[in-house]
Amino acid sequence: MNKWILFIHQIAQNAPNLRVRVWRNLKKYGAVLFKNAVYVLPYTKEHEEVMLWLGKLIKDSGNDASLFITESYDENQETEIIKAFCEISGKEYCNLSESCEALLKKTEQTERTKGLTESTIRDLQKNLREITKWYEEILKVDFFQAPQRNKADNIIKLLQKKLEYLPNKFKKEESILSKTYHVKDFQNKKWVTRNDVYIDRIASAWLIKNFIDKKAQFIFLQKNAQKPPKDMIPFDMYGSEFTHHGDDCTFETLIKAFQFQTTALQHIAEIVHDIDLKDGKYGREDAKGFERVIHGLCLTLKDDNARLKKGAELFDALHAFYSTEKQNKEEMI
Repeated sequence: MNKWILFIHQIAQNAPNLRVRVWRNLKKYGAVLFKNAVYVLPYTKEHEEVMLWLGKLIKDSGNDASLFITESYDENQETEIIKAFCEISGKEYCNLSESCEALLKKTEQTERTKGLTESTIRDLQKNLREITKWYEEILKVDFFQAPQRNKADNIIKLLQKKLEYLPNKFKKEESILSKTYHVKDFQNKKWVTRNDVYIDRIASAWLIKNFIDKKAQFIFLQKNAQKPPKDMIPFDMYGSEFTHHGDDCTFETLIKAFQFQTTALQHIAEIVHDIDLKDGKYGREDAKGFERVIHGLCLTLKDDNARLKKGAELFDALHAFYSTEKQNKEEMI
């Protein structure tokens, strides 16, 4: 038999905002209204803490709430409760599957009509990310594995496979990079970029210093400055090789130019891209928090060398994390 949390509350009619807030939280954590009388949740410590907080919120506003923790003693009634949970999750999975089928149809139609472009592929991938996020939200509250889950899971996997294949099918515009570069040819150089460095230039400088030219010197030019001397290597500057090309930010260009193919650097490249170009290409959730850290760093440090130094520490930490990502995930569980 399972252990359950029972949550009962009464909110005055003149408190609609509180009523909506409570309802949203109950829905978010997967609580089910059983027989129009009581909200039910499978017992976990997290659920207990959330419901205690919600009860306090209601009571502090002058309304009433009660929480009970109990075990099942009637097998038939427990089956009925579990069925109620599965029905709600099942409806969500059905709605999700319909959206997946619509996206799959749209994808196949785009292929047939030869309407593939980088833009359309990006839009389709964005739709898939939204659907995947929706699926993950349903999974969080599907406590008893509704039977409709399998269909939703299969069609999402089909979509993911389809959209992974599309970029390979679509012939991308060739990069304007004229050749592949070799690290040995870029030692003890002066690297020049625009002043007031931000995410892409900070990341690129870190990449240069750690993977290309350990003795690199960085020079910063004002906006209206003349072209840099020929003995300096420009990056993230208009007309230079090491700058934005196509959909790529400068960091991505450098990775491709020097053929760096590690998983950790690819993770970082996606984060830098999403922050710098703000096109949601990779949909990196971790980009949001990292952008705030970089923004705060630039607010507190006006000197470009100081920004590179402090920024390098952040990218060192990020690279260390993604270099041992599997181990880190296991430790965080």
